[in-house]
Order: sequence, then structure tokens, then C-alpha cells
Amino acid sequence: MQFWKRFKAVAAWLHLWLGLAIGIVIVIISVTGCVLVFEDELFDFFHRDLVEVKQTGRPKAVSELMTIAQQTLGKSKPITDVRINEDGHSYVFSASKINKAKDITLSYFSQFKYRDDVYVNPYNGKVLGVIDVRYEFFNVTEQLHRQLLLVKPVGSIVIGCCVLIFLVMLITGFILWLPKNLKQLVKSISIKWGAKWKRVNYDLHNSLGFYVLPIAIVIAVTGLTWSFKWWENGIYQMLGSKKPVVLVRKAPPVTTADTTGNHLDLMLATLQHKLEGNYRVIGLNLPRKSEHTMMAFVYLKNRTDGWRNLSYYYFDARTGELFDELEHAKKPLGLKWRNSNKDIHTGRIYGLPTQLLALLASLVCASLPITGFLIWWGKRKKTKKANYTRLVPH
Repeated sequence: MQFWKRFKAVAAWLHLWLGLAIGIVIVIISVTGCVLVFEDELFDFFHRDLVEVKQTGRPKAVSELMTIAQQTLGKSKPITDVRINEDGHSYVFSASKINKAKDITLSYFSQFKYRDDVYVNPYNGKVLGVIDVRYEFFNVTEQLHRQLLLVKPVGSIVIGCCVLIFLVMLITGFILWLPKNLKQLVKSISIKWGAKWKRVNYDLHNSLGFYVLPIAIVIAVTGLTWSFKWWENGIYQMLGSKKPVVLVRKAPPVTTADTTGNHLDLMLATLQHKLEGNYRVIGLNLPRKSEHTMMAFVYLKNRTDGWRNLSYYYFDARTGELFDELEHAKKPLGLKWRNSNKDIHTGRIYGLPTQLLALLASLVCASLPITGFLIWWGKRKKTKKANYTRLVPH
């Protein structure tokens, strides 16, 4: 019994001072997380004029559309990625370039020389608009969430350390919550709305923290994947993979290369025929001048085993031929998890029900440092008042 009291005292001390140290950061992470749970839906809603198009006939050749997008950006910003969306949606042509090391400061915005997305109507070739992704609201929100708008090597470590500490706080909070008996259990999971605000605040911190605990742990565990390579590798090993799967492929040697075109239309046609229209998004990573492999990643419409259905296809840019593939069904468990990690983190994994759970959990996590601070502040004022009363003569 004495050991348990000391253990809880240590847990209480850690819970308090760690919470005071990282409280503001947890509020920022949680509030931005609330926005990112419905990022795709919100982006499509506020940018309907860029995203949605009227389907009129067959789409134009992607090479023709890319030429139009390239003319819009100019020769100084070569297109590096193409996103082919399902029918009724625009195609997106992206151009990005990382700044030289000497030009990068602590700010996230200093990392890119440019990062632009061009939205094109695939049916008539009309440019619907250009977005500078560096300053786009949802991207800024994500970078604030992931790295506090700091340069990635610094910001992601700061966020990762705070989330690790938050995990400790969740555990110590649960230890402090543990009731002695059934009667106390009922009190620990309820909120006395009719009581004074201090009691209501205490119940909000205590009870909501208990209810949100398992979801908050899942969100924290998946979030740490982007901060620490050792954490990611550890989960891979837990799932049966010795290390992350290497997704880079090198095109096989060829005796002669067909230089009559860029083969982009041929590669896309091969892929679309193979998929038989069962895709939501086809992403094309265009090779650099010194490279010959074009990687295509495909998000399929159906979920066969609960994971995000993502497959990889590799084309030789010199010939347009498909030379390798890694389809979802053949991926190891570790890669299935890694491809689904963001969906698990944001609650998107099973659609609206899990998204709402993630949203509510993020809101509660944002409130915990605030309600916890108010509990500490109230006790601090009470202690000061008690000390003052003892010192003043009656």
C-alpha cells in the first residue's frame, strides 16, 4: 500500500510538471488535428471550382494536359508529379523544388523554392487555377501540426518529443484516475454539471480523459511515426518486417530506347486498362533527367481487408513498359500498416464514424491541458490563501 501511494505521488508529479511544460504544444497539435480529420472534405468544399468538373466525353491525353499546365507555370518550374483523379474531377499537375541548404532557415517556408499545383479540366484542357501549396491553408495547418512551422529536422523532433511526453501523461493520468472501489468508479466517469465550476472543470479533465484514453493513445502512436525513424522501424518489426520496404525500383537495362515521345500516355493507358476503372486516384512521380523509372501509386476504390488499398506500379520511361509492380494484396503487413498510418491517425480508416471519433478525441485532448492548468491554478491560489490566513494575526 505504501509503495502504491509513493508510485501515485511520482505519477502525480510527472503528470503535473510535464503537462505544464508541453501544454501549449498539445493544444496546438490537437486543434490543428481537428481540422485535418476532415481535410479532404473541407478542401473539396472550399475549392469546388478547382476540384469538380462536368464530365463531357473522354478526357484529353495526359501529355497534352501536362503541356498546358507547363505553359501556365513556365519553363523555370518543371512538373514533377501528376495526379489523375476519378471521373468528374480535375487533374492536378505539381511542380516543386527544395531550396539550397544555405537558403534554408528555421522556418518551414524556407524549405521550398516553389511548390505549385495546377488544376486542369481533363475534358477541355482549361486551367482552373494555380495554388501555391506552401501558403495554402490546409497545408500550413498540417505543417503546424507536424512541425510547428519549423524546418522539418527541427520541428518534427520537437513535436515527437512532446507527443512522447503526452503518452507518459496519458499513462500517469490513468494511474491517478484509478478508483479505490466501485462507488468511486461511478464518480470518476461522471460529470456533476450542477456543481461549482471548479468541480465541473475537475470532472471534465478526469472523466473525459478516461473516455478518450484508448483513441488518444492510437493517435499518439501513429503520429510518432513521422517524427522518429526508430519508432517507425519498431512498428515494422512488431508486424513481422525487419525494416521498411524499399519502394524504389531501378529500370532494367535496354539495348535501344524509343525517343519518339515521353510515353506518358502509353503508361497511363496501360495502367487504366489494368485497373479497369477501379481507382480513386492515380499518382505519377515523373523521373528526373538522370533517372528512367516512373513510379505510379494507385488508390483503389474498394477496401478488401480493412487497410488503405494502395498499389505501386513501375514503368520504364524510355520504353513506356511496365516492368514491376507491388499490388496491395501482395504487400507485407508492415507496408499495409504504413500505407494506412495516416488514415488510422486521422480516423479516415473506416470513414465517417471513425473520423468523428478522431475529431471528438482531438477536441478532448485540446481541452485536457486547459482544464488541467485550471485545476493546478485553483489549488495554487487556495494554498497561497491558506498560507496567508495562517500568517495574518486574528
